[in-house]
Amino acid sequence: MISNIIEVISRERALEKYSNRNRLLREAVPYVGQAKQSASEPNKIFLRLTPLSNNGTLLEFKSEDIVVAENVETVADKEGETFQIVKIWVRIGSIGVKLEPFSVQNYSNVLGKGFNALADEK
Repeated sequence: MISNIIEVISRERALEKYSNRNRLLREAVPYVGQAKQSASEPNKIFLRLTPLSNNGTLLEFKSEDIVVAENVETVADKEGETFQIVKIWVRIGSIGVKLEPFSVQNYSNVLGKGFNALADEK
């Protein structure tokens, strides 16, 4: 699997040239983060919005919906691992998936009996 997401997308099809910023702003929305191709679905791209954080939002897009991709900077974490931060411009109207981690907890005691559907079954 190729680590440079711009190469991945460029192999599938030619990316549009960044020539008219006003047109680009009308047709696409920029997202910045660490990008990676999906291992199970090569036509999908994951974008981690806060790559230096242990938790954070992960977005999924189809690579065909990415109009422009640009390298922004190379970042190193505290272990010295480096990775590329990219800006991807996603076509307006495309469907993206927001994956957000959370801790599974039982909050029924906090919310009270009004929210506990199982409270009446005792």
